[in-house]
Amino acid sequence: MNYLRYGLWGLALAMVVWWISDRMMGTKQEEGREGRIRNISGQKMDRVVVPESPKADPGKKGKAKGNFDGAIETGAGEEIRGEKILRFKDRSAYQRFLKSAPPGVVLDQMDALQAVRVKDGEWLKSMAKTSEMDVGKNYYVAVPEVPAEVQTMGDDVYRPVGSSALKLMGAEGVSSSWGKGVVLALLDTSLNPTGTSLGSDEGHGTAMMSLIGGAGGAAPGAKILGFTVLDGKGTGDSFSLAKAIYAAVDQGAKVINMSLGSSGDCGVVKEAVAYALSKQVALVAAAGNEAVNRVAYPAAYEGVLAVGSVDGDRVNPEHLYFSNRGKSLDVVAPGFAVVADWPGGKKVEVSGTSASTALVSGAIAAVLSREPYLTGKQAADLVVRYANDVGKAGPDEETGAGIVNLQRVFERNQRGIVDLATAGVVLDTKKGNVTVAVQNRGTETVNSPVIEITAGGATRKFYPGSLAPGQSMEESVQFDPVRAKQEGGVRIGANVEAPRGSDQRSANDMWSGWFKISK
Repeated sequence: MNYLRYGLWGLALAMVVWWISDRMMGTKQEEGREGRIRNISGQKMDRVVVPESPKADPGKKGKAKGNFDGAIETGAGEEIRGEKILRFKDRSAYQRFLKSAPPGVVLDQMDALQAVRVKDGEWLKSMAKTSEMDVGKNYYVAVPEVPAEVQTMGDDVYRPVGSSALKLMGAEGVSSSWGKGVVLALLDTSLNPTGTSLGSDEGHGTAMMSLIGGAGGAAPGAKILGFTVLDGKGTGDSFSLAKAIYAAVDQGAKVINMSLGSSGDCGVVKEAVAYALSKQVALVAAAGNEAVNRVAYPAAYEGVLAVGSVDGDRVNPEHLYFSNRGKSLDVVAPGFAVVADWPGGKKVEVSGTSASTALVSGAIAAVLSREPYLTGKQAADLVVRYANDVGKAGPDEETGAGIVNLQRVFERNQRGIVDLATAGVVLDTKKGNVTVAVQNRGTETVNSPVIEITAGGATRKFYPGSLAPGQSMEESVQFDPVRAKQEGGVRIGANVEAPRGSDQRSANDMWSGWFKISK
């Protein structure tokens, strides 16, 4: 679902132009949007555009705090016209309404919250105002779509993930036991679609399931419960989402995957999230693909793991410009041209935060299967804590805590691991400097590391005193921006070394690349 109104398309386009001219490397490749997929079953790759879902406004900025305060109408979004949600303050009032409601107006009911989804109309307006009932909006929920402008961009922007998602997440050597004993709920389109067309979102749930427990996921042994909350066009509603969250928890799910989003902050969803968190369930949701400085709901709620996307660069993964940013973002995962299953035995490439979310849910399920004494929430917290820093040093609004790394989670208590890594390379063409972040991804403090940065042919070395496990730091060097612009770009190199060659995983020590700069 594209949540942007037409007034924001111009801003998104401007962001694309700036981003391409100022930051991108020519060695990376770019693919379309979530729902713009490539069929790779045969030799020829056909590009298919999925019809757009209804548009909606962006939701509120930042994470919503606190519990249900009695008001369901808590956010602005694209509401479903002709529908309302009624929430009753006690069970007797709820039961009285169900007995006396006009025929045909009740579309659905949720006993756990004493709430009903109803048709709007004069009958509702004629009801006497009462403190027993609150009236709120029902919002669209949908598969996140990448802005259409991405379709016109070249294929030299991002590095595709392909079938390397697990390797990029430190999850090599996945076996059938990973995820075993874990119940995971997938809230998506039907897992038994009637059609297999690449021109719709009918197969979205199938694709996400493959990135959780299929050949492309980290939890092949998990029991996946499918809850159909989106139709064949990838569209659903807040009420159905809330109801599915309650049902998933009550059916024993430890992880709930929501590769979907909404611009509306709906009280019944917020209450369902609070219920799941009270049971220590890991809630994982897509940040959204609208290129805005806020994440979608339910990812925006406190306690929900909000997932963004990066490309498939092994050492310096690039944030996908359309992946929503903000303080609420928790982690990122590979999300560009990821190979996934599609109904009818097809293979496709999917891009966006939906795919990244499914990969992270599978990772959490893998942790739970290996450490069954953990709750879902505890496993999710570990995935965040041991993520690989990306971009600038420390958590940031584009990549959160970084890209999920299961290897670090599994080895966190194993002493003697020395692993320094180049974590990110960020160019500022206006100021003429490049900032390189490094991280200690091992389990031992490293004393006297050396950081080497080359920019425009000049090299500088830095000698930080030490780096503790998990710690990140950054250094910057200057280059001549005028010369770089004249030459069409600048070559950057970065390297970090542990003393006496003690780094056991040197493949991530060094990075180099050419940054294009428009004249």
